Amino acid sequence: MNTTQLPVGIISRHIIQPRLDIYYPELAGLENPQIEQHLNARIMKQVKMMIRKQGYEENLQTTITGGFEMKNNQRDIVSLTNSHYSFSGGAHGITIQRSLTMDVKTGQVYSLKELFKPNSHYQQRLNELIKEQITSRDLPLLSDFTGIAPNQYYYIADKALIIYFQLYELLPYVYGFPYFPISVYDVQDIVIEDGPFGRMMY
Repeated sequence: MNTTQLPVGIISRHIIQPRLDIYYPELAGLENPQIEQHLNARIMKQVKMMIRKQGYEENLQTTITGGFEMKNNQRDIVSLTNSHYSFSGGAHGITIQRSLTMDVKTGQVYSLKELFKPNSHYQQRLNELIKEQITSRDLPLLSDFTGIAPNQYYYIADKALIIYFQLYELLPYVYGFPYFPISVYDVQDIVIEDGPFGRMMY
């Protein structure tokens, strides 16, 4: 058996402080301790940035609870989401979500554009697929869809690329996070084959 293809060990860590109750993942058992340390530092950096963004330090009324989900853990690619709910009073709190897609062999953390071949016009292609889903799912947009950002939020889940938006970005709050799954086979001609998404084709 090729041990390099085994899923990565995941440890659930817990931050428990006044007004904070957050679970986050820690990678364990990587062949390279430096890469393991580097990727775990990236996860922690994201968690801390989310806590700051939700006003924990500025507003002493703010409480934050959070957790994570492993979306992909195969072929040396880990893709995960961190979700934090903050409440400062009022009708309801607000949840934010962030994600990371990482190569556990090289230590690279991938932006969306790094999944696709250079000059492949991936944004235009993804925009077309998302527009088709908006129409077919009859989604009640808050404003016209103008396309994804260069640093658009995403994660990989097996053979699908999941493009997502934050609350209120596209849809009313009651609809939650808008998710748009894109099959790898719908974009296989522009995907980097040995990249994190391309590897899921085989």
